Amino acid sequence: MPNVATAEQRAAQRRMVGRVNCGGVLNRDGLAFWREADCGEYWPDADEVAADLAVLQVPCEIVTAYRFPLANDHSKRARKGYEVRIATKDLPSPEVWMPSLKERRTPVPGDAPGWGFVYFQPSPGQMGLCIRTNMAAAWPWWSEKQAARMGLLCAECGWDLRKNDGDDDHVAYNIPRRPGGWRLLCGACCNHGKDVMGPDDAPAGSPVPAQAVPSVPATFTAGGAS
Repeated sequence: MPNVATAEQRAAQRRMVGRVNCGGVLNRDGLAFWREADCGEYWPDADEVAADLAVLQVPCEIVTAYRFPLANDHSKRARKGYEVRIATKDLPSPEVWMPSLKERRTPVPGDAPGWGFVYFQPSPGQMGLCIRTNMAAAWPWWSEKQAARMGLLCAECGWDLRKNDGDDDHVAYNIPRRPGGWRLLCGACCNHGKDVMGPDDAPAGSPVPAQAVPSVPATFTAGGAS
């Protein structure tokens, strides 16, 4: 912490320490704070969190991010929010104000989850590798029921597609029932997307083009999007 800090900086520091301890999500890509859209005047929104970080001269960005619907929400609509994200390369800046943060992030392994969920997007003639970054950073730690509400379980067999155990049969493929939709299947349940691509569409060794990440669907059902 600077030897001479202003009263504004000290106030922002106290607020940010509380946010890190109570609601910060630390992963391979950095540190994030999620705030629900229209959270009300009694809760600090993403802009207020970013403003405190600006006072402390900590670089950050605000992105749109979704969390699972609440159990009593009959609409099954994903909750829209905004996430303030501090990239890993910028974490030395908040560590000046919160030295304990450095100790917390030291054990984070390089292969730990990051902002995005990785999946394949088959389409006629090609296979795309996609990274979906519009979910809240806490997605790897959601319960299985919460993950199901966001379509992260195989829509056929119910396999938790967040598990990364090196098993090709359980890699995630997006096989929607309608164009632009979201319905994940494991490789074993969708023939690794080959039925969508066609039998002669992807010769061995062909390049894998990047595809656009589809938008969040409006309504979710257990195991996939409707």
